[in-house]
Amino acid sequence: MPSHKLQVELRFDGRALPCGTALSLQGSPWYLEHSKFYLSDWRDQDGNPLPLVNNKWQTSETVLVSIEQRECWQDGEMAGNHKVIFDSDVDLDDVSELQVVLGIPFAQNHQNPLAQPSPLNLSSMFWTWQSGHKFARIELKSVADSWAFHLGSTGCEADSAMRAPSEACEHPNLLVFNLKRPKGKAQTLVFHIDRLLEGIRVGQENSCTFHPDESATCEQLLGNLRQAVIEWI
Repeated sequence: MPSHKLQVELRFDGRALPCGTALSLQGSPWYLEHSKFYLSDWRDQDGNPLPLVNNKWQTSETVLVSIEQRECWQDGEMAGNHKVIFDSDVDLDDVSELQVVLGIPFAQNHQNPLAQPSPLNLSSMFWTWQSGHKFARIELKSVADSWAFHLGSTGCEADSAMRAPSEACEHPNLLVFNLKRPKGKAQTLVFHIDRLLEGIRVGQENSCTFHPDESATCEQLLGNLRQAVIEWI
């Protein structure tokens, strides 16, 4: 039977992160308030597109992964979206390498979100027409502090925040992952939270939402994202 589905899970220190689990950071418990990210432009080892099924979490090119830790059980089920479903013509057993982009391509990134299909119409994942979507939204909270990482394109020139840029942004911040097929079942994509946070002292003063005074933290996080934060297992 063809394989056309991938589960997505969060891991911390190599272990799966169950719903509602605290992260031990700097000697204190921290909880994931939000963990959402867009993955798009899926291709195989030869560059052939791997189309997705259209549903409320996916277009044919882009999926929104939403793994919430707050109020994460609803009616006996995990809230959000923890899977990627490919078109029935796609057989992942034939794929030796997955190429995927963390982010949304320029052509889809700066349209009116009210006119876009789900999941590109979520106001919580959108900055402005000029800047486009938040490609990733990772937020942590402790008893006394908070931390946020909002990834998106910067340096996007337009007449106003309510206008789309006509040319690509100076810093697209699209991250391409080339994932070799692992031995075994190869049915899961893992997002490693600890690898993202490597070298970061979490706290409000070290957040990254791409404001000018956050450049050092943002550069560190962008570097971390390139270090096998997403893995196919």
